[in-house]
Amino acid sequence: MSAGAVVCRADAKRNVWGLCEMKILITGSTGMLGSECTKVLGKDHEVITPGKTEMDITSWDGVIDNLQKTSPDVVLNCVAFTDVDACETEAFTVRKLNIEGPRNLAQCSARFECKLVHISSDYVFDGKKMMPQPYFEDDAPNPLSAYGLSKMESESAVRDNSPNYLIIRTSWLYGIEGSNFIKSILRQAMKKKKEGLKVVNDQFVSPTWAYRLALQIRELLTARAVGTYHATAEGYCSPFEYARYVLDKLGIKASIEPVQLKDLNLPARRPLNCLLENRLLKKQGINVMVDWKEDLDTFLDRSGEQLLKEAGA
Repeated sequence: MSAGAVVCRADAKRNVWGLCEMKILITGSTGMLGSECTKVLGKDHEVITPGKTEMDITSWDGVIDNLQKTSPDVVLNCVAFTDVDACETEAFTVRKLNIEGPRNLAQCSARFECKLVHISSDYVFDGKKMMPQPYFEDDAPNPLSAYGLSKMESESAVRDNSPNYLIIRTSWLYGIEGSNFIKSILRQAMKKKKEGLKVVNDQFVSPTWAYRLALQIRELLTARAVGTYHATAEGYCSPFEYARYVLDKLGIKASIEPVQLKDLNLPARRPLNCLLENRLLKKQGINVMVDWKEDLDTFLDRSGEQLLKEAGA
């Protein structure tokens, strides 16, 4: 099989555009990104969503067994340990989920000639580029934290073991499932209305909607893309601006104070410049990412009531 190819099986169905329907196995299908990918990709393709008890990516035998039984064309890995501060002390879990798991998937995907799609992070970079210069796909990683290091090593594990891989680096994901910045800010706003919130104003990020990233993954699969791509929302803001925008949009009156990242004394170091440029997506004419405010407005219009309820409003 040539790199990038997703061969249409003889018995494969065709979708409404006459394109080959792929069989896609999604790990972490109940999480923030996995749940959106399940919905988006399930419209045009056959999606397989094994639970953690059915397929533990840290188990070589478990991965082999699942791929042998399901014969997918694509394996999409949405499993990761993403608590940046906890990664500083949870070395065993980080290695198992963020490095050994992707390596197992890469080796087993290669054995069964599947395409492997792996999700990575802006935190593989040190963020020392002068703002507003973004990071490109071919910039050298230099992570500051245990989490960033684990994502860099996961990329190497995928590249070294799978000839047909797609690595997608993204940034500051949010969605209705799982934990994210929006949910954290809303919970804090409900609890600290009197004393107020302290939010970083010297870090710059591109808040990215998990649903939009799922749409981009669909485009990349359709284009049979291979290699490493950046896929984040267009534009950027500080976490302070991000939080203020969310609170204003949802009508939450809470005091919010801008602070520098270093003043929070967090366990893990973080890059100040988290900007990724979707250069390859644009070069190939398949970029579907939009401005961060456009997607955030849509998300909050759709899910704001549920988010407020979950936050205890």
